Amino acid sequence: MSPVIAAVMLVLTLVFLVVGLKANKEDDQVQARIDSLSDRERGKKPAVSRKKQLESNFQTRVLFPFAQMIFDRTQAFIPLSNKSWVRMKSLQAGYHKASFPKIFLGFQLLCTVVMFGMLFSFTALFGKVNGAVGFIISAFFGLAGYGLPMLWLLQQAQKRQDGIQKSLADFLDILVICVEAGLSLDVAIGKIINLKTVRTSTFLREELEHYTRDVNFGRARKDALLDMGERTGVDDFNTIINAIIQSYEMGTSVAHTLRVQADSLRVKRLTQAEEKANKVPVKMVIPIYVFLFPAILVCIGGPIVVVFIESVGSIFSNMKLG
Repeated sequence: MSPVIAAVMLVLTLVFLVVGLKANKEDDQVQARIDSLSDRERGKKPAVSRKKQLESNFQTRVLFPFAQMIFDRTQAFIPLSNKSWVRMKSLQAGYHKASFPKIFLGFQLLCTVVMFGMLFSFTALFGKVNGAVGFIISAFFGLAGYGLPMLWLLQQAQKRQDGIQKSLADFLDILVICVEAGLSLDVAIGKIINLKTVRTSTFLREELEHYTRDVNFGRARKDALLDMGERTGVDDFNTIINAIIQSYEMGTSVAHTLRVQADSLRVKRLTQAEEKANKVPVKMVIPIYVFLFPAILVCIGGPIVVVFIESVGSIFSNMKLG
C-alpha cells in the first residue's frame, strides 16, 4: 500500500478536525454574543455566562457540540430506520434529551471514521500486507466502530428494562392497595414515589416521576401513560398501561383491573422462576463434565491404574527371573 494514500488520509482527518473546531468556535462566539446582549438587557455582566461555560466539562464544551455538528453535516446519509432505532433505544435507556440521538449518531460516525482511518493509515505506513487485505482489515474495524456504540446503547436499554421488570410486581401490589384504599391513580403513584421504603427500582421511580410531572403540567392522563410505556419498552408494563386506559374509557373499576393484572403478573413471575429453575440441571451438565467428572475419574481410576501397573511390572520381573 502506498504511503501517499496514508498521508492523504491523515491530511483529510486533520482537515475535518480543524473544520469541526472552527465551526464549534464560531458557534461559541455567536452564543457568547447572544448571551452578552441578554445580559445587557438584564443588567448582568457578560462574563458570567462565559465563566459558566468554562466551568463545564470538556465533553459539554467540545465533544458534544462537535458530534452534533458531524450529525448535522451528514444526517442526509443516515437511514431513517437507524435514526428511529437510536431515538427509541435512547428513550428506553433513560436519555430523554432531544439532542442525545444527534450526539450519539455523531459519535458513531466519528468512531467509524477514526477507527477506519487509523487502521488504514497504520497498515499503509507500517503494515506488511497488500492493499486489499489492509482495506478489508480497516473496513472491519470501521464496522466495529459503527457497531460498538449501538451495542452499548442496547445494553443500557436492556439494563433499565430488566430493573423495571423486576420491580414491577411489587409496585403493582402497592398500587392496588393504594387504589383500593380510595386514592386516585395519580395520587397513588405520587404516594409510591415518596415512599422510600418501597422496593421500587430507581429506573421505575424515574419514569413515574416523569409521568407525574407530565400530568401536573396539564397533559392528558392517557397520553402521559402511553408515553411512559413507550419510554420503558417493557411488555408487561405496556399491558398494564393499556388495561388502565381501557378501564377508564369503559368506566369499569380501576382497582379491579389492577388486581387482575397483579394476579396475572404474579403467576407469570412464578412461571418464569420455575422455568429458570428447570433450566439449571441442563446448564450444569457442561461444567460437571468439564470440571467435576475428570476429577472424579482421576480419584477413582488413579489407584486402579497404579495397582495395575505395579502388577504388570511384577509379572514381567518374575518372568525374567524365571
